[in-house]
Amino acid sequence: MLKRIWKPLTLVFVAGLLSVTWYSKYAAMERLESLPLGTEVGERAPDFSGTTVDGETVRLSDHHGRIVLINDFATWCGPCLFETPHLVDIYNKHKNEVAVIGLNLQEQNVDVAEYKSQFNVTYPLVMDPDGALTDIYRPLGLPTSWFIDGDGIVRFVYTGPMTVELIEKVLDDIRQGREPDVFSAAGSG
Repeated sequence: MLKRIWKPLTLVFVAGLLSVTWYSKYAAMERLESLPLGTEVGERAPDFSGTTVDGETVRLSDHHGRIVLINDFATWCGPCLFETPHLVDIYNKHKNEVAVIGLNLQEQNVDVAEYKSQFNVTYPLVMDPDGALTDIYRPLGLPTSWFIDGDGIVRFVYTGPMTVELIEKVLDDIRQGREPDVFSAAGSG
């Protein structure tokens, strides 16, 4: 008797487990989609498509599941010059789990190509000749960086140059599901 009901009970259990799993994923997706679209902490980051200084297309949505650091910069910006080697170090160390996207502030390709070479930048530098991308990701000053989690939610925004230590602290907080602490993050750099 037990053998006859074992298989149907197992099927009912598995079906129940699958439906709970499906519902949980559906509910989580629905919660994410209900968040407002924007560049403030807690909002869904707006997707964008841009062309790099090397002519490749970059989309934010191509990096779903990874932490993305979008960095507005200019080649003439002193704090950006200070910060860029730190971004290169972070990208080279964590490129399998963290995408860094440099978003240039309406400069000429030749200037950005020279900057890329000077700092041996290995992450994509997206050009914004008409300012359309900067209209979406508006810097509060240069540099400004947005940290976006694997679900596409803005988790931290920082204006000013960052050090490796500050970036690592913010990345660790995001990985741990914690809200990055502006004061402790700034104090670590």
